Amino acid sequence: MRPALPVTAPRAAVVIDAAETRDCLRTSVGRAGLGDGALPGAVEDPTLLAELAQVPADVRRTARAAGLEPVLAALLRAQVTGQDPRSIEVVAMRLQVVMRISSLEIELAALLFEADCTGDQMEAALLELDRQAGKQELALTIASIAVGALAGLGAGLWDVQGTESKGPAVLGIAGGVATAALGGAAFVPRRGRVVYAHGRNLFVPVLSGRDPQRLYPTFVFRMLTAPAVPGEVTPRDELLGEWQRIVDEAIPASRRALAREILHGEGGVYDGALLDVRERMYNALESQLNAFDRDLEALYRFFGRVLDDRAPVPSGAPT
Repeated sequence: MRPALPVTAPRAAVVIDAAETRDCLRTSVGRAGLGDGALPGAVEDPTLLAELAQVPADVRRTARAAGLEPVLAALLRAQVTGQDPRSIEVVAMRLQVVMRISSLEIELAALLFEADCTGDQMEAALLELDRQAGKQELALTIASIAVGALAGLGAGLWDVQGTESKGPAVLGIAGGVATAALGGAAFVPRRGRVVYAHGRNLFVPVLSGRDPQRLYPTFVFRMLTAPAVPGEVTPRDELLGEWQRIVDEAIPASRRALAREILHGEGGVYDGALLDVRERMYNALESQLNAFDRDLEALYRFFGRVLDDRAPVPSGAPT
């Protein structure tokens, strides 16, 4: 394993195609005018905060991450004050809710595609390593059988000549040793090497708690770094714990520092075990992102009650 990309790929190494990696990226990456737009922050107006007291904590957290907390508070205020739902102000807020949630669903789906596509690349590389290992095992097994057969045949022909030489016995022993060595080598796991460049590393913002390069949509990163209920751990904390468990289970303690340097960097030379670790870490990330889909659904249902001019369900009540 090496924490840097080699000038030339090692012999028999699997190279993850950089062009295919670029094809996995969200279409907005690096394109002017298609970047992630800024979202409004949390409500600070005391009069609007009072309207949010009845909103369940998990729904309010999703609304805040989506930049819809001010709109939610304003709609609840309009409902309480009896403002005409057909007024321009209320209709504009209703349209903003629908458009914002739809755009967030698309952003989340695009990020999930990027993570899933990247994971598929790693799975393909692991399958190629398995194919190479199987090919090597078959070659060594055939060689072991051939050496054993030739040694036995040679020793038999020598012995048939009726000489008093110890040559047949020596040849038989040598053939047995060679056969055993080749047979044993066939069962030794082939580590394999994979050259993998990942300059756009989705692990880095999660590790640092900051995302200045906007690798994640603003909504998603807010969801990662905010607890579902005040005082509890964040999804980011849960994800970091899961990643640590994956690394600790698969990588010996003496190699973990090097493994993390490669995983958290811009690429390098992986062995099969470390690439499997990275693929499992991506699976954990995908699971967390899929959970945000459920949060968006809960937000959409809550807004549905508000937009239907129905009183919101108090926090803790069944939906």
